Amino acid sequence: MRQARISIINTHQLGATEDDGIRLARARERIQAAGRDRPDLALLPELFANSPRENTREAAAQAAQPVPGPISEELAPLARRFHTYIAFGLLRRAGERLYNSLVLLDRAGEPVWIYDKVTPVDVEMTGWGEAPGALPQAFDCDFGRIGAAICFDINFNELAEHYAHQDIELLLFASAFPAGRLLDAWAVRYGFAIAGCTYYQNNRIIDCTGATVARTSDLLPYTTAVLNLNRRVVHMDKNMARLDQMRSQYAGQVLIEDLRDEALCVITSLKEGLEVTALMKEFAIIPLAAYFDRSRQVRAEHGGLPEPKWS
Repeated sequence: MRQARISIINTHQLGATEDDGIRLARARERIQAAGRDRPDLALLPELFANSPRENTREAAAQAAQPVPGPISEELAPLARRFHTYIAFGLLRRAGERLYNSLVLLDRAGEPVWIYDKVTPVDVEMTGWGEAPGALPQAFDCDFGRIGAAICFDINFNELAEHYAHQDIELLLFASAFPAGRLLDAWAVRYGFAIAGCTYYQNNRIIDCTGATVARTSDLLPYTTAVLNLNRRVVHMDKNMARLDQMRSQYAGQVLIEDLRDEALCVITSLKEGLEVTALMKEFAIIPLAAYFDRSRQVRAEHGGLPEPKWS
């Protein structure tokens, strides 16, 4: 068992023409409201308080901020007050370049990790002059390993494959659009939980099985889910006998969940300090990413498509 409380906080609606200061004030108010849940991490949407008003380089340059900068300094006291990580979307200036970024503040309010949108929509690059981000590295929070994706990124499975090989446990999805079944598909196929926060009222937190465990609405624009991140999805092939041995040896401490329709199983540790990754090594359980990599390798060896490189 390694629990994390994750909050998602809607700040405005798609198409709403509001001053950035109003959105920032609303974000502060709703972080304080969600703070009653004592979250380990609070997630805000993409570009929630400094999106350009026009699709021009001039408007983007005017809206962009550095890190540290005004928005990060506004949110830092809330991170300290509630002892929580805060992740927020920002049009970020770094030297001469602009990025659509997700910035992570730690529990002390310090910027500790930045994800830059890997695949911006074309107007961001051609109109705003925004640069695409480099291949990201996962980040280890004190509660688990995270990755991020922003909006249009969700259409490109190579990013999900990269994160699967980095063994992330939670994906932060900050976006303008909700992504719908694309989020479910990523969770089911790659085996990590997803927290989604967008410009729409209906946002979701999804566990590693693809099940929705919390959602926002027009009445409740923020919500918190308690996730056990000490879980791993594995393929049934070649693992079933070893999983049964694990279940016997760690009776009452480990659960094996059957996802037969997808030919998968989920290993869940119920004991604090008993890490699933260590159990998988002990019983030689094949990780999901490694299982599919092996299938690609054998395919290539037999004249099929070549094995791709994810990192």
